[in-house]
Amino acid sequence: MENLVTAQNVPERLPFVRRFSIHRVAVFAFLAALWLILWRQLSGEWSVNDQYSYGWFVPFFAIVLFWLRWEDRPKTQEVRGQRTEDRKKNALAIALTIVALLLLFPVRLFEIGNPDWRPLSWLHAIAVATITLALLWSIGGKPWLRHFAFPVLFTLVAVPWVSPLEEPIVQGLMRVVAAIASEVVALFGIPAHLEGNLIRIPGGLVGVNEACSGVRSLQTSLMIGLLFGELKRLSILRRIVLVAAAAAIAFVGNCIRAFFLVWIAATQNVMAVNRWHDLAGYAIVALVFLGTMLLASSFTRSKKQRATSKLESKKYEVEKEAEIEGHRLGFLLSTFSFLLCALTWIVAIEVSAHAWYRAHEHDLARTTRWEVQWPQSASNFHEIKIDDEERRILRFDRGRAAAWTLSAFNSTDAA
Repeated sequence: MENLVTAQNVPERLPFVRRFSIHRVAVFAFLAALWLILWRQLSGEWSVNDQYSYGWFVPFFAIVLFWLRWEDRPKTQEVRGQRTEDRKKNALAIALTIVALLLLFPVRLFEIGNPDWRPLSWLHAIAVATITLALLWSIGGKPWLRHFAFPVLFTLVAVPWVSPLEEPIVQGLMRVVAAIASEVVALFGIPAHLEGNLIRIPGGLVGVNEACSGVRSLQTSLMIGLLFGELKRLSILRRIVLVAAAAAIAFVGNCIRAFFLVWIAATQNVMAVNRWHDLAGYAIVALVFLGTMLLASSFTRSKKQRATSKLESKKYEVEKEAEIEGHRLGFLLSTFSFLLCALTWIVAIEVSAHAWYRAHEHDLARTTRWEVQWPQSASNFHEIKIDDEERRILRFDRGRAAAWTLSAFNSTDAA
C-alpha cells in the first residue's frame, strides 16, 4: 500500500515534454547534421556514376530501418550499484566521439577539394558511424549497440568502393560475362569470336563495358539482400545466404542480359542494342528485387519463434522503468553541453573548410572563356544530336554539335 501511495505522489511528466525535451532535440540536431553532411557528400558520386545510383535510396532505407529498430528497442540497462562502470563506459564513449570529431576536420578539408578520392569517403562514413554508435552505447549499453548497429552501418553499402578493389572485380566480371555470352550465342548458331570483353559477330562488335559487367547489379543486389534480411530480422547465417543468393541472381540475370543484347545485335543490327540496353538493366534489378523478397519470405521465422524471441527480450520489470528512465535522461542532461559543443564543432568545420578554399580561390587569375562562333550561314549547316552515352561519359554542362559544307574546298566539316 505504501508503494502505491508513493507512486501516486510522483509527478508525471507530460508526454509532449517527455518526447520533445531539449536534450533530445540536441541529440537529433547533432545526428542530423552528421548524417546529412555525409549523404550530401556521397550524393555527388551517386549523381554522376550510374554504378552507384542506387545510393539515393539508401538514406531513406536507413532511416526506416532505424525507426523500426527504435520501435522495439531493448529496455535501458538496469541501474546498478556500481557507478564506476557506467562512468568508464560514458568516458570511453565521449573519448571515441572526440577522436572521430577531430578526424572529421582534416577529412572534410581534403574531401571538399578532392570529392572523388574514395578513401576519404570511407573515413568520413566510418567516423560518422562511430560517433552514432558511441552515443547509442552510452545511452543503452551493449544491448543498444547490438540492436542499432545494422541500420547505422547500412549506409556503408552506398559508399563507393576503392579503386584497388573495384577495378579487378569490374574487369573480371566483364571478361566472364563476355565469355559466357559468346559461348551461349554460339550454341544458337550465331558465329561469335571473343576478344577480351568484346564479342565479334557478323554484324560488328558488341562490347561488354562496365555497365554490362554486372557490377552495378551486384552492388544493388548486396543492398537489396541486406535490406530484406533486416526487414525480416533473419539470423546472421540466413542473411549471408540471402545476400549470396541475391548476388547469384544478379550474375545469372546479367549473363542473360548480355546474351540477349548480342542476339539482338546479330539478328537486327548493332545500333538496336541501345534501345534495349537500359531496359534489360532495369529488368535485372526487378528480378533481383522480387527473387530476394521471395527468398527472404521463405526464410522468415514462424510466429511462434517471433513470440518466443519477444518474451525473451523482456529482461526488465515494469516497476523499475521509471528509475531506469531517470538515470538515462540524467546522463543525457549532463552531456547537453558536450552535444552543443560537438554540434558547434561540426558547423565550424564546414564553415572553415569552405572559407579556406574560397579565400585561396579569390585571387586566382580568371581564365579565358571560349565561345564558338557557329557558321550558321554556311551551306548545309544543321544541328547534330549528341548521343546520350557520349554526354554521360564526357559529363559536360553545355554541349552543341553541328555540321556544314565548306564551299571553297567542296568538303564537309563538323564540330
